[in-house]
Amino acid sequence: MKISLPFLLVFPFLLNGQMKEIIYPIENQEIYLANSSNLLDAKFTVVEFEKTECLSDQARFEMDIEIAENKALILQENPDAFSHLGNPVLFIEPIRPKDGFSEYGYHTINFNVDHNLTPNNQLLDYNCGNRTYDWASGNHQGTDLILWPYPWKRMAENVMEVVAAAEGVIVNKKDGFNDLSCVNNGNPNWNGFVVEHADGSQAIYMHFKKNTLNPKGIGDTVSAGEFLGVAGSSGSSTWPHLHFEVRDSENQVIDPYQGPCNSMNDTSWWQVQEPYAVPRINEISTHYVGTQDTECPVIENTYKKINFVPGDMLYLKIFYRDINDGDVTNIQFKKPNGEILYNWNWTNDWGAFYATTYASWEFQTDNTWMDGVYTITATFGGNSYETIFGINTNMGLDESDISSLEIYPNPARNMLNVKFDKVIQSVGIIGLDGRVYSHQETNAREVQLNVNSLPKGVYLIRIKSGNTVEHKKFIKE
Repeated sequence: MKISLPFLLVFPFLLNGQMKEIIYPIENQEIYLANSSNLLDAKFTVVEFEKTECLSDQARFEMDIEIAENKALILQENPDAFSHLGNPVLFIEPIRPKDGFSEYGYHTINFNVDHNLTPNNQLLDYNCGNRTYDWASGNHQGTDLILWPYPWKRMAENVMEVVAAAEGVIVNKKDGFNDLSCVNNGNPNWNGFVVEHADGSQAIYMHFKKNTLNPKGIGDTVSAGEFLGVAGSSGSSTWPHLHFEVRDSENQVIDPYQGPCNSMNDTSWWQVQEPYAVPRINEISTHYVGTQDTECPVIENTYKKINFVPGDMLYLKIFYRDINDGDVTNIQFKKPNGEILYNWNWTNDWGAFYATTYASWEFQTDNTWMDGVYTITATFGGNSYETIFGINTNMGLDESDISSLEIYPNPARNMLNVKFDKVIQSVGIIGLDGRVYSHQETNAREVQLNVNSLPKGVYLIRIKSGNTVEHKKFIKE
């Protein structure tokens, strides 16, 4: 049996001052079914970021002065520290995942160096695309490698480690500044390093998580691949990432990527240059709710779930790095007995390249879904990615099952009590489709909510406390 799903609207959502999600209901997919359809909805979401001043001219000037003063002190101790007799530098990748990281991917490159020096959205990256940004008086001068998905959660887990891209001498080091920044305004108080190489060029590593930096100090040497710190969101930043910036021996901006529109340098500065587009799936997973946490800098609840009972809603989410117009994803559900439950293709046909996106599909499970472990396989960009879930199994604990958030009575008819072990700053009621039914600010550990007017059904209580968000399901009778 084959059916087509027609979804027609496009919804842009401004999530906060730093980013927004643009949601495209997926209409161009054909679903091949082994039995009746339980697929209710499908959406493709593009994540866009605020594009404002990264580092002001004044901050750059002050940084150059600091570096010059530091080099003078280094030369007093070691007159040969900057003899610059080496060959032109070639870089290795300046990031790596922490030991034990087991997902398929953890980052995207969201912005490159801007080669069009005319400001106000006149954009040109090294490959003649527009994966870069500028502002009223300046241009982006580095490469931004961002954590994706769940950036704040993965920052808290130290997932993205920054390493030296080449051997060199530390000529500047900054640490101890706030690493939960949500404002991109030229703030000079970033954590990180500046390393000078044997050919006189310098690499700037910005936005580290505070107190994670290599203990080496100014004047010390680091080798290629040596740990420098953990990616964070210090300084002018709205998202945990590494800003990697290169300047030559004359302090001119260099784009380490070779490409047809790179007017700064003729050759690549990488030992092995990564392709412009790296089409891959960073994560494929099942969830009990379709919403995403997007507040800055809240540590996200992933809403992951791998064990369901008939009647539960099941949300499949696929988080992409680099998806281009015309790219096809094939998705297949296999039953516990190996038979195909679903097999379908969908195509990105919105006429653009996107660096940071995710897609989601909403299923209503029922008694026709046999007990046991199911396998989901997504094939994209020439590679296959898998996840599993169960119906009536004992696999795993849901995040909501280990939360310290308490709600009672559950089910509730009129009043619902909410209790947490920390002060609750805000509390809301959310439908399983992500719709917000109520939201209120508070400053207590216990809150009572009137749910009398809610339609009967299953909802989420969402509370925020500091940079933590917790959720619990409840039933409205």
